[in-house]
Amino acid sequence: MGLLMFRVSKRDRAIVLTVSTILFTAQILTIIINELYFKVPLIFTPDQLLFLTMIVTIFPPAAANYFDLRWRSSVDKNIPEFLRELSEAGRTGITLTRALELASKRRYGPLSSDLERIVNKLSWGGSLEEALKDFAERVGTRLAKRTSILLSEINRAGGDIRDVLDMVSKHIRELQVIEEERASQLRIYVVIVYVAFFIFLFIDYVILETFLSKIELLRAGLKEAGGVFAVAGLDLRSIKTVMFHMSVIQGLFGGLVAGKMGEGSLGAGLKHSAILMSISLIIFYYLM
Repeated sequence: MGLLMFRVSKRDRAIVLTVSTILFTAQILTIIINELYFKVPLIFTPDQLLFLTMIVTIFPPAAANYFDLRWRSSVDKNIPEFLRELSEAGRTGITLTRALELASKRRYGPLSSDLERIVNKLSWGGSLEEALKDFAERVGTRLAKRTSILLSEINRAGGDIRDVLDMVSKHIRELQVIEEERASQLRIYVVIVYVAFFIFLFIDYVILETFLSKIELLRAGLKEAGGVFAVAGLDLRSIKTVMFHMSVIQGLFGGLVAGKMGEGSLGAGLKHSAILMSISLIIFYYLM
C-alpha cells in the first residue's frame, strides 16, 4: 500500500483535529502567561511563536487529509481494472460471488484489502449486498458507492454479467480521463496562488530593504546632523511586523483557496497553507 497511502477514517481525522486544537490552545496560553508573568527570553517574538504554533497545529490535519485523499484516489483508479477483470472472470459463466473471489486474489493497490473484506464477509455467511454496502461506507468515494450499487443490482438480476461490466468499466475509464483533464486544467489556479504569494513576499522585501530601510538610514543621518526629517515617526520594525502578519494570513487563506480550486476540498488546502505559512515565517525570520 505504501508509506504515503493509507486510509484515515473520519473518526481518526476528527481525533487529529481535536488534539491539534487542544495543543494550539495550550501553546497560546503558555505564550500569554509567559508574556504577562514569567517574561522568559525567547528565540522568537510572541507573534512569530503564534504563527509557528498555527503551522504546527495545521500540519497533522493536513497530513491526515493528504494521506487519505491519496488512498481514496488510488482506490478509485483501480476500480475500472477490477470491474474489467471481474468481467473476464464472468466469461466462464461463474456467478458474481465466485468472480469476486477470483478477482480479490489479484493486486489492485489499496482496493485489494477491501475486496478481501468482502470475500471474508461472504465466507462468514453474510450476504453480498451487505458486504458491498459495508464496502461503500468504508471507502466513502462516489465511485465506490456507485460500484457497490451496480454490483448489487447485477447480483439481483442474475444472468450474464460480462457485457454490463465491460460497458461500465469503459464508462468509468472515460469519466476518469475527463476528471484528470479537469484536474490538470485547475492546477493552474494552484500555481497562480503560489505565484501571487511569492510576488507579495518579493514586494515586501523590496519595500523593506530598498525603500524603507534607506529612509530610515537617511532619517538617522539627518538626525545626527541636526536636521529635521519629514517621517521622523517611521517605525520600521512595526511595518515589518504588519507585513509579516499579512503574508502569513495570505498564506493561510491562499492555501485553502488553492485546495478548494485544485482538488475541490478545503481540507486538501491545509497542506498548501502549512507550506506557504512556513515559507513566510522562514523568509521574514532569516532574510528580512
